[in-house]
Amino acid sequence: MRIKRIGFFLLTAFVTAIFLLLATSSTAQVNMVEFGKNRVQHTKFKWSFYQSPNFNVHYTINGLELAKFATQVAEEELPGIEDFVEFAVQRRINIVLYNNFNDFKQSNIGMGLDYPNAGGLTKLVNNKMVVYYNGDHNDLRRQIKQGIAKVLVETLLFGDDLGEFAQNQALLDLPKWMTDGYISYVAENWSPKLDNELKSAMIGAEYKNFYQFAFEQPELAGHAFWYYIEEKYRKENVTYLLYLSRIYKNVNRATGTIAKKKLKDVLKDFMVYNRDKYFKDIRARRNVPSGRLTLPKEIGKADYFRFQANPNPKSFTYAVVEYKKGQTRVILNENFVSEKVLWKSGVRNLEEKPNPNYPLLAWDPKGTRIAMIVWEKGKVLLNVYDAFRRIKTVKNVELPFEQVNDMQYMLDANTLVMSAVKGGQSDVFVYKIDRMKEEQITNDVYDDLDASFVAFPNKTGIIFSSNRPSPNAPTGDTVLPKDRYNVFLIDNWNKSEFKQISQLTNIPYGNARYPSQYNMNHFTFISEQNGIGNRWAGFFSTTAAGLDTVFQIGDELLRNPEPKELDSTLQAWNKQEPDSVYTFRVTDDSSYTFPITNYQSSVLETRIAGDNGQVTEVNRQGDFKFLYKLKVDENVLRKRNVNARPTEYVKRMTRMDKVAGENKNNRTDIIDSVSVIQKPPTDFFETEFKTDSVQSTEKLMGVKTQSKEEVLSRMRLFPYKKKYFIDNVSTNFASNSALLINRFQPYSGANGPVNLGNNNPVNGMLRVGAMEFMEDYKFTGMYRTNFGLQDNEVYMRFDNLRRRIDWGLAYYRSSSALGIGTSGGSINNGVQAITSIYQGNLSYPFNEVQSLRFTGGLRRDIYHIKSDDRLPGSLQQQPLDENFALGRMEFVHDNTINPASNIWHGFRAKAWMELFHRLGGNYAVRPGDNTFNFGFDARHYLRIYRNFIWAVRGAADVSWGDNKFIYYLGGTDGWLMLGQNQVVRNGAVKERYFNTANRPANDASYVYESLAVNLRGFTQNAANGNNAVVINSELRLPVFATLFNRPINNAFLRNFQVVQFIDLGTAWNGRYNRIGRPAITYTEPGNPNSPVSVTIKAPGIGPFLGSYGFGARSTLLGYFIRYDAGWQMNGIFRGRPQMHVSLGFDF
Repeated sequence: MRIKRIGFFLLTAFVTAIFLLLATSSTAQVNMVEFGKNRVQHTKFKWSFYQSPNFNVHYTINGLELAKFATQVAEEELPGIEDFVEFAVQRRINIVLYNNFNDFKQSNIGMGLDYPNAGGLTKLVNNKMVVYYNGDHNDLRRQIKQGIAKVLVETLLFGDDLGEFAQNQALLDLPKWMTDGYISYVAENWSPKLDNELKSAMIGAEYKNFYQFAFEQPELAGHAFWYYIEEKYRKENVTYLLYLSRIYKNVNRATGTIAKKKLKDVLKDFMVYNRDKYFKDIRARRNVPSGRLTLPKEIGKADYFRFQANPNPKSFTYAVVEYKKGQTRVILNENFVSEKVLWKSGVRNLEEKPNPNYPLLAWDPKGTRIAMIVWEKGKVLLNVYDAFRRIKTVKNVELPFEQVNDMQYMLDANTLVMSAVKGGQSDVFVYKIDRMKEEQITNDVYDDLDASFVAFPNKTGIIFSSNRPSPNAPTGDTVLPKDRYNVFLIDNWNKSEFKQISQLTNIPYGNARYPSQYNMNHFTFISEQNGIGNRWAGFFSTTAAGLDTVFQIGDELLRNPEPKELDSTLQAWNKQEPDSVYTFRVTDDSSYTFPITNYQSSVLETRIAGDNGQVTEVNRQGDFKFLYKLKVDENVLRKRNVNARPTEYVKRMTRMDKVAGENKNNRTDIIDSVSVIQKPPTDFFETEFKTDSVQSTEKLMGVKTQSKEEVLSRMRLFPYKKKYFIDNVSTNFASNSALLINRFQPYSGANGPVNLGNNNPVNGMLRVGAMEFMEDYKFTGMYRTNFGLQDNEVYMRFDNLRRRIDWGLAYYRSSSALGIGTSGGSINNGVQAITSIYQGNLSYPFNEVQSLRFTGGLRRDIYHIKSDDRLPGSLQQQPLDENFALGRMEFVHDNTINPASNIWHGFRAKAWMELFHRLGGNYAVRPGDNTFNFGFDARHYLRIYRNFIWAVRGAADVSWGDNKFIYYLGGTDGWLMLGQNQVVRNGAVKERYFNTANRPANDASYVYESLAVNLRGFTQNAANGNNAVVINSELRLPVFATLFNRPINNAFLRNFQVVQFIDLGTAWNGRYNRIGRPAITYTEPGNPNSPVSVTIKAPGIGPFLGSYGFGARSTLLGYFIRYDAGWQMNGIFRGRPQMHVSLGFDF
């Protein structure tokens, strides 16, 4: 049995080593290694800002109109959010507004700390939000509301000053899904979109309980939870529940007061209630469309967007956008026979979100070519691929738009109709591919999306969705688009300013999107009017209403003027006749709309598939998306008998609106729509809505607001000037793993223990971070000292992140008492060493996860010999010094996310090359001036279940040259080596932390020393040499957070983890090919020159020393503490384990 156990551990260690070496998945010197992701800048931003009573809205070039909108919306929404949250803004809130998603991705705002910290960090509440415009003002409004809510809620929960923040952060520990969900709830009322997402989660996903749901989709789960509280326990109790949680510092007591139940019981009721509701709702609804299924696509590791089926009825060819963990590809599948990648971009990145706008795809009407609009390096580019000739006929033509929202081919293969953004407005354009010229069709503040060409009897034009309240709605600075999306038709052949716009739908709930021609007399669109995105049809009718005449005189345009007005204008311009006169036909357009499907889940995407009487639909069922090609159903159009039953959500809204009566100010939906016009029973068609609707000016919360004119009059425009503020403060105890800059200390002749930095195991440290408002410029200052205030370190750093190439400057100074090795022997703790490093750095990011970094600097070491009776002449000894020029180049790959303390998912790695060139000094005679070092560190974190992970790491350092570095193998990173190294136990002297018997090779000139960790089960200096390799494997199980399905408010229990580890490591002197199992020498402690010594081959596997064991770690008083018990690989739990208590996170 014992042999089998030994074989199991050997096999486990061997598999771990092979996995690491082949998969290359870890990183070096544990917390000494800096990784970090990148923000890649393609654009130079020039900022200005509007200041209003409560906001500063920062915007860049072409963002003036958006800034006006954002400022007015923020002031309009603030009072209502303050009333609902029951907390007022304390100081002016800053809004940083980007023109589009791609500009937003370049922002440095929100970049995480790249400095490993064991505990005690206070990240100050920052009243700053970052938003972007994606072509939809309603979404921008939602982002602004969510940002306001986030600032107010965080200030409410944690306070606004440093002391209150630190106290509340330690005591109040609400689940993230609860706080994020509340912020989302305040920003956006429940909607058909959210209702469908929750339905998919409750019915399609296999969530056994609420906590599993919240782990996978925290914001949706949190928002749904608060909406459930509103449904079951009244809306006023939503904020009251959060208030009680804050007061009691306990969620269970809060839910006990509101619901008379513990939180776990409320969450059980939530799951039962919603599942019953949605299963009831889907009865008598069609599950799938009745048409030809083109393909299913499983989503999970990858997602798929913008399905484009070839419009040829006999073809199965399709194009689709595939998004997989940061990588985007446009794939053309030709009749399920072959696939071709038409375009790809991005790099594997777990944190990346898909671009909401690009790539865009469109087939021409005949299905012979496909157009693609993509974004690359700050430019919007058009490509056209000829599917017959298999070549790109148009390649990377830059479009004159800030962004493009949607496109389709128009009448031929040379004309595109698109919704695009210019000057902060989403308008309809027609673009000629061959001439690379655009024609603007609409020009107003409203969002015009989903444009498509239609040709009805006696009427042609462009049909589109818009949030304008009426066809001729006013435009201007005070107009804030906020209405529902309805379908409109515009006469694109009229080239004057007086284009006729007709409104074809007027829905009471949801939006009408994706309109297109359905057959000769019908158009079709997707509407959420019944709570589910179903297909609707509209019967279109038009009659001639006359001709309009337009006179152009100078700069004036007169439409159907009276003779006197025409004469007076001619006289004012001193002209005999108008400059030009033209006429255009005016029609009375009307439509009657009705549903033609009754689906269980919403249509996600739809396209007209050419002129062949067919459309495409995409819907989701569970973990699959399905693309269908559907023929026009003439029978349904004729009968008009489909009953799209309202969902339970819409029924609730209808009941509440009936209670509210005619007072629209009490509407419960998030967006105020135009009034529903009551038509007489004989009115078969929905008319052109000649009666202008009255828009509600009241806000969501029903409170008084400033008038729009008043907000505009109080807005002031300022140029941007750099402003700096303190971002974070850290006051804590730091171990030797919390290196400020320097992982090498002067060679001590193997007189340990080795505490890198200031040679103390525990220090007090103060860290202050300051940055410029846009976070393009950062300052960092640190001070660390031991408890005797004698050994200390100072670190100052400046970083400039504004351009693509980041650069910085750093200064480091340490003063520490340590022993050094000289040509005359070793001086043990008889030297006060002062190290100064002056350093500059450059970083070039290839993408968000990969970068190439360069460091250059000067290092000066000064050694003051302390007076010691054991060293004759030490009193007269002059200081010794040594100077080096430093150079370092490193490649960094970091694709990890950090969902919990000491838990990562993903892969990151770093490889580096270092050069130390000696510039002189009187410290020692060296055989030469150059020292080289190559190293790598690769780490892989494999998720097993929730946050239970398998973490593996492989790291190595190889030093060579005239002088070398020495690495001491053994121990842990951040080991708290308190007390003396040598202690007497049972009459024998034992070395607790450092094996002084393992002497370095005599034939090497060592200049600096460092550690090779982790190798638990051994003390430091289990082996040494100028080469070192370490391999680690850990199973990390957050016990309570993984196994218990309830909130854990206690930080110690929530972060408590048990670990099973296997460590392998080796160190040797000489060339890299002299690797072998080290031998450990034991001699009389305290007397390395003893004539009696014992050398034995160390326990391990192959060339590696080996250990295994178990550990526990958690947060204690704000610090992450690790405890490990390691056994050497010389049997199964043979002998007493080596104990390690360490401070700081694992690798």
